Amino acid sequence: MTEERIRNDAIHFARRVLVRQALVGVAAFGAIAALAPKLLILEQGVATSVLSVGAKIALAAIGATTLLTLLRLRTHRDLLRSLMIGARDIDHEELERFAELPPSLAVRFVLASSTISSLMMIPGIRPEKLDDGRAVSLLILAITILSASAIPHYVLTRATTFSLFEISPAEAIGALLETAELYQTPRRRVTYKLLLSVAAPVLLVGVGAVLIANAHLQTFIERSRRATAALVARTALDPALGAIEEAERNDVVAAAAEFGFLARVEQDCVDAEPSFGREADGQIAVITPLDKGGCVNIRFSADLEPSAAILGALVALLAVLVAGALGNLFGRVLAADLVHATKQVRLLGTDSVLRGATQIARPARFAVVARLGHAIEDLAERFRVFAAAQERALEAREAAQRMRGLLFASVSHDLKSPLNAILGFADLVGQEDLTDAQRESLELISTRGRELLGLIESILDAARVEAGQLTLEPQPTSVGSLIAGAIRKARELASDADGEVVVEVGDTLPLIPVDQAYATRALAVIVAHALRTGAADPSARLVRLTATMAGEFNSEVRIDVEYGSRDVPPEELEALFSRQTTARGRGLTLGLSHARSVIELHGGSLEVDGAPDGRPLCRARLPRVPPPRRPRLSSVPALG
Repeated sequence: MTEERIRNDAIHFARRVLVRQALVGVAAFGAIAALAPKLLILEQGVATSVLSVGAKIALAAIGATTLLTLLRLRTHRDLLRSLMIGARDIDHEELERFAELPPSLAVRFVLASSTISSLMMIPGIRPEKLDDGRAVSLLILAITILSASAIPHYVLTRATTFSLFEISPAEAIGALLETAELYQTPRRRVTYKLLLSVAAPVLLVGVGAVLIANAHLQTFIERSRRATAALVARTALDPALGAIEEAERNDVVAAAAEFGFLARVEQDCVDAEPSFGREADGQIAVITPLDKGGCVNIRFSADLEPSAAILGALVALLAVLVAGALGNLFGRVLAADLVHATKQVRLLGTDSVLRGATQIARPARFAVVARLGHAIEDLAERFRVFAAAQERALEAREAAQRMRGLLFASVSHDLKSPLNAILGFADLVGQEDLTDAQRESLELISTRGRELLGLIESILDAARVEAGQLTLEPQPTSVGSLIAGAIRKARELASDADGEVVVEVGDTLPLIPVDQAYATRALAVIVAHALRTGAADPSARLVRLTATMAGEFNSEVRIDVEYGSRDVPPEELEALFSRQTTARGRGLTLGLSHARSVIELHGGSLEVDGAPDGRPLCRARLPRVPPPRRPRLSSVPALG
């Protein structure tokens, strides 16, 4: 799925959730309408009344759940808007609340639909001719089917919701997963879901079985009582079978009333036919014509005794409890297997895998998790081979770097000895009487020789840094003397540049612990580069060097070197310090990267910024207290 399509899903998220919820609601109430007449054995007239009232209740329930869903979705409108525009600063807590949307909407759907369905028990809304027993059975059936429909409702809403997590920021998703694991949320959810998946079908089947049994029992009782009512009418109240006095008839009616049969002899029913019907209040009316005129109207109720349904309900409840216990047991076992497999996945890349440790400590009890465990073992084996090859490559690289460093150090040392001799003899020759041309040539030899000596010293120091062998010896040093020495050294390194350096150093600056030789050279390289850059730019200003206190509680000294030229942008200068380019380094590129390493080894930092007028600005920070351990370098000056 492309990111564009996912963002389109985010735009239409609310509509998709509402449509899927409405479809689940229609399917649930459709199942109630299809199953209720058959399971509860309703007569045609009663079934028609139930369907008519049920359609209105279904519309009300779907409307109410839609309104509740819209109110719930409004709480996530900011998150949805952020996902639509591709924002990256999303809080993982907001994503956590969004992840709880599917179960929240499923619970609201069941509660709202069940509450509205219970309105059919209210007189005036209750379907006509529906007795109390079947009304309760119908409500129980409706709540059971609505509860079962919560599972597809949750699955559909979850699929729609979690599709948006694919375009969520990886940082927020990672924080969300870490939080969920901290509170063991996935393990509990696996257990709950498996428990629900096992118990819900058993509950649905159990409730259905109880309702079907009660419906058939109630139908049998109705037929039995109807036959009893007809016998009472024909044998006890029919005068044709023998003379019966009015007092005796009243005694028969009273005796029948004790058994729930309300009999009434009527004389004005002419040409009456035997009939059986259900009154509006759910009672059954049997009309039996008499041979000598008139008829007997007997009304009775066929409601089941509560004790008749208790046994079936207890059996269903016991089945649900057993299923729930088994589901909980299976859920715990599955969760334990998944947690174990997750730990094995996280072990990938650790020393235990590199040593060839066994990945699966015990066989998984579920086949799907066992297959996952074997896949983890195969992946670990492949990773182990790759890691071993990478380890050998790193060892070879480190060996090559050591050999290269030793080579450069040896060659540089061999070059430094004759070069020092050349510079020494040049100084001696300079003391003799020379012509102007000879002295100019001698100065050129001395200048280039000192530049070459500085480059050789940079190579030696870079080799030591790369090999991790450069050791500093910090001593309390005044900032003024450090800067003065750096400027003198910079003049030597940039002898062909005649720029001026403006120095601003406060009188109250404290002593700082630095290795004066290395720190002086590091600052000198920066100043020399600034002088050379300004010499090639006719519009360059003076190089400015400022030392001030900085940091929290004045814990460090900041030395700013402001370039006088815009010829080197701040981005290019940063690349020179990071050894990412060698353009326009003029032999100082290695020295610049080495200068940053030296400052960082002192526990400080070197940053490149831009002055308001666009000129680059180097900020060197040196702490007043030496670091307790060797600092980690942001970049290492590479020799090749």
